[in-house]
Amino acid sequence: MRKLKKVMREEYIRDKVYCNCCGEEINIHFSEQVGNYLSVDKRWGYGSGFDGEYHSFDLCERCYREIISEFKIPPVDKRHIE
Repeated sequence: MRKLKKVMREEYIRDKVYCNCCGEEINIHFSEQVGNYLSVDKRWGYGSGFDGEYHSFDLCERCYREIISEFKIPPVDKRHIE
């Protein structure tokens, strides 16, 4: 027989998100549903210029558009790939 007890746990939830590029607050209450911002989590490998570091950042749609406009090879819209 297993006897259970109720425990209370502290939990962290996303309250606000700011664009790391422009510093503006991103409306997550709208964006959470449709993904209107880019969230990146990157753990760098050993031997790279960021040897073992873990980077995390968020970009609003406007800043993302500005950044990708500078790409030599633009991102591909995978909805149009067969």
